[in-house]
Amino acid sequence: MKVSTLIKELETRKDDYILVADVINVLGNATNSKPHEVVKYLDAHNIEEYITLLYMDESYTFEPYNGHILGLGNDANITYFLKADVMAFDPIAKHGIFKSGSNDLINPYQKNLDDDYLTLDEVVTTLNREVDMSCDYDKIRDLARKKKITPCFYFNGYVCELSPDQSGELSPCFFETPHTEIMTGYFTYRLLVEQISSYDEYITLPHCEMGNEILIYRLLERQGDTQISYGDALALFESRPQPFDDRKNYSNRFGSIGFDEIRFSKQELDDYIASTQTTSDNHFIEHVKLVEGYKVQQLEGLKNENDKLNARLNKASEIYRQNKSEITELKAQLEKANADNADLNEQLSNKIDAPADDNTLQTILNESHDYHAPDLKHAIQLWIDLYVNDGIKSDSHSNKAAQWISRNTDYAENAKTSTDRIKEISSPSKYWSPHRKKEV
Repeated sequence: MKVSTLIKELETRKDDYILVADVINVLGNATNSKPHEVVKYLDAHNIEEYITLLYMDESYTFEPYNGHILGLGNDANITYFLKADVMAFDPIAKHGIFKSGSNDLINPYQKNLDDDYLTLDEVVTTLNREVDMSCDYDKIRDLARKKKITPCFYFNGYVCELSPDQSGELSPCFFETPHTEIMTGYFTYRLLVEQISSYDEYITLPHCEMGNEILIYRLLERQGDTQISYGDALALFESRPQPFDDRKNYSNRFGSIGFDEIRFSKQELDDYIASTQTTSDNHFIEHVKLVEGYKVQQLEGLKNENDKLNARLNKASEIYRQNKSEITELKAQLEKANADNADLNEQLSNKIDAPADDNTLQTILNESHDYHAPDLKHAIQLWIDLYVNDGIKSDSHSNKAAQWISRNTDYAENAKTSTDRIKEISSPSKYWSPHRKKEV
């Protein structure tokens, strides 16, 4: 039976509202949290104080609902929140899952449906093309180990939630009849990473192993009451499992996948490639900064060295100026001393060459003076002739004096004492000693 146009028009009223169950499911899937964890989170943020809980009556009118949401029960499937209030509630809005105009409110798996899933060979080709690396299966395994990309496999069938029992082994949450849901999507487990380079034809799925349990990776569709969340350990069945009593024999009925069935999210791979390019750009920027920093250091080093050289040059220049001034002054002093010495030499020469000009000497040499001393006169004349004028050559003063006396005096033989006295008086210091009586 076709729905009337008027009823369709009334149905559109619901576009401004969202089921509480949908809010719990979408937030749980986005954060890998279980429904009761989402409810606890919302209660902790006092959601009912900020967002009114509503129900829709038969006339499509939304009225306040006097109740409290305890989980994904009937209440959550018949009550609503105003979408605008949900998108404005910060504890929800910060996860970015309820955006204006988004289809995620209607189909929370739409984003996963839009993603592509690549084979190992396609990942190798993409990385070799987009990233500067030599990529092979081992390289992909290393990237998966570092959680840069996640290996997964496709499954469409029955899914059972598992939980650890008292012995720590994983088993169904219900003893007699396990709770199952029909799910379509991509699943993963921890040690699937190590299978990437094994080249085995088939990969055996783990049998309910703690720490290596099968988990939802990307969910495309689910049918059921949505009690299973991303963080639950799972067992996979190709057909609905029957009731059983022995939990220890419980294992996957979907036992293996082909090596060529390993898949990777293209979106996740693109995000990794973008991060490498960003890292490369950052490295380039850092390299430029290092080069610029090195140049700055070089310039600063050259400037410091130049400052030191300038300081040394200035100091040397100052020393040179001081020394030059001192040298000029010393030259002037030397020139004055030389001039004074020349003047003194000239005066001395004049006195020696013309002793007659000296009054005192004239008194000694003048025979007509009452105080004339003949021996002293002869001794002075002898000394001038011998040692100023260098008139007689001989090896001793006595011989020189004897020759001079014989040429210039008329002493008689009985004047020998006067002759010896003249010799001794005129004797220079190099020939005379106070310890000898007379020169030999």
